[in-house]
Amino acid sequence: MGILAAEPEFREEVTSAAVFTSNAFAAAPVVVSQRETQLSKMCAVIANSGSANACTGAEGLVVARAMQAACGEVLGVEPDHVGVASTGLIGLLPPTDRIRNGIAMAGRNLTRDGGSSFLSSIMTTDRFPKACALEVETVDGVVRLGGCAKGAGMIAPAMATMLCFVTTDAVVSHGVLRSLLRRVVGKTFNCVSVDGQMSTNDCVFLLAGGASRVFLSPAGAAQLGAALRCLLLRLALMMVADGEGATKVVRLRVRGAANDEDARTVARAVADSSLVKTAMYGCDPNWGRILSAAGAALPRKSLPRVYLEIGGVRVAQEARAVMLTPQAESTLKEVMARSEVDILLHLGNGRSHEKVYFSDLGHEYVAVNSEYST
Repeated sequence: MGILAAEPEFREEVTSAAVFTSNAFAAAPVVVSQRETQLSKMCAVIANSGSANACTGAEGLVVARAMQAACGEVLGVEPDHVGVASTGLIGLLPPTDRIRNGIAMAGRNLTRDGGSSFLSSIMTTDRFPKACALEVETVDGVVRLGGCAKGAGMIAPAMATMLCFVTTDAVVSHGVLRSLLRRVVGKTFNCVSVDGQMSTNDCVFLLAGGASRVFLSPAGAAQLGAALRCLLLRLALMMVADGEGATKVVRLRVRGAANDEDARTVARAVADSSLVKTAMYGCDPNWGRILSAAGAALPRKSLPRVYLEIGGVRVAQEARAVMLTPQAESTLKEVMARSEVDILLHLGNGRSHEKVYFSDLGHEYVAVNSEYST
């Protein structure tokens, strides 16, 4: 159990925002946070790991509400000012008595420097903790921004099993926070994939406590938004790098699409392709898998001017293989062995573009997920 809370003297002033999974089987804590929490005035979030409290019916909602109420009682705040998040095994209902005891214990151990403890409390199959902090020099003054996240498998956010918690000491309205968060999530967490599987529990919480006493103007808010994008992209890439069994982070740039929707569709299709991911794991420059995934995403469309580059080496031109020189073959072999690989797919059909990041897929992923509940 972990509690993230504003200092008592700032709890009345906190503004907040959140985004959640769009999965039809959204977990009970997501439902309670969306429907029964004042998302503009959250001064705390209660989170647990080990049980996702998803697909648990009415009993799951009772437990999520009990978490919210118990945390509110510990902190002396209204329950609807507390967000709720859970991660772990789907279908498992956490016992209410252990939940209450855990919240009471977490409440007794609240400290200003408890960030690492909170982060540890939300980790499941994560191989390493994911946190980042920035100091931002805005036109209105210096503010701070910090965040932590968990996630390694079941990563294909569409918010909006990943959780992210961000805090800032800036003074920002709920409307501005909500706008910034939705826009930035779309360019960070929604542009990564580990296994193409959207979780039932995905959520991002953003709390602004105002301790800096720096009131942000529109220009300052824009600067905070740019910093927020950097922070969330950093956390998102850490999740990709920590993909269960992952050995590579791949950046895919899709250009030359006829429209934005085509660019997004192709980028997601390639990033989520098991064949592409396994080729990356095996350091195999099997570019046909990339074009096949892209073509399947755009059925019955003509793409005669398409070309593909891996690590700067052009391997396909006009949907045909490029005869590589010995030097190019050597470069390609070296590129494929790196922990970071860059792919450019130009569809030659327009001016729209998209960028996504994804991990490879190997033996360890199968091992972890074939025995996850046993």
